[in-house]
Amino acid sequence: MLLTGFLRPISSSLTNSSFFSSFTARSKWKKNRLVVIPAIWKEINWTNRSSWPLWIRDGLDYFNKNLSRSYDIHLYQRIDPNSTAPYDWPYCQNVHEEAGVYLKFIYDYYYDLPDRMLFVHGNPFRHTPHPIETAQCVRDDVYYANINDLWIQNRPWSIWSRDPTDNIGLMYKCAKRLLTLFGFDGELQLNPDNKTPKDNNIISTMCCAQFYVRKERIQHYTYEQWTALYRASLEPYCTTELDRERAGQGGTKWFGGSFEHLWHVILGLNPTNMPPIKPKTNTDLCHVFRPSCNGSLCKN
Repeated sequence: MLLTGFLRPISSSLTNSSFFSSFTARSKWKKNRLVVIPAIWKEINWTNRSSWPLWIRDGLDYFNKNLSRSYDIHLYQRIDPNSTAPYDWPYCQNVHEEAGVYLKFIYDYYYDLPDRMLFVHGNPFRHTPHPIETAQCVRDDVYYANINDLWIQNRPWSIWSRDPTDNIGLMYKCAKRLLTLFGFDGELQLNPDNKTPKDNNIISTMCCAQFYVRKERIQHYTYEQWTALYRASLEPYCTTELDRERAGQGGTKWFGGSFEHLWHVILGLNPTNMPPIKPKTNTDLCHVFRPSCNGSLCKN
């Protein structure tokens, strides 16, 4: 359930259909075709394109000239800022795992978004066997859907390290900041019952930051809000030096990890602690996915 008090009013310019009509006429995207945005880093051999996985090649004009194919791939590389061969694809700074790529795409294309998008990891099959097929099974009246099949139940923010200066979890603090940039009351969203310590609040949602979304849901937020989040992703840390990350190295990913536990709030408009999935209730995945569709998470 969306608690509307958590959000500031959205700019009226976003509700003006004429505002977007000029962009629609010259959109680079095929109408209603799924566009897949994978967060690729070194999961592929950039120098040997023929070795790239079929799911990538099938969605790129470079390999597939079929004008009626079922999806397109938008490929970023995160290695060469100059985009010189073999990295001659649009560049995205290598920050915050998949969240950096997702934010970059929205920042780049906010005013010309595809109708339907699928944001996935560099290896999307790690969390679900049929990511693209599953996304194609989402019902037409659904605006956001996680396409993974692993449920996170009652995960407290306190499982991550705390800031010794105030004894509040670093992941909680980062999540609160990100929500605030979207116009939420971050404290109220994460701690609706005013618990103490506040990072003992829990998260329940589908794992792990791979999701289908329609452009209308992304444009629920203003370009200025998404720009603020994109710029925050390029800062050296989220809230304190203690959550500074080193791209490509180990350690907790505070910024990306916070987003991973918030996409269902931001784009799904769900509570942080979602009710569990139960057949024949309003949490049944058959409300989200069509039955009798190859890859559907509807099990009826």
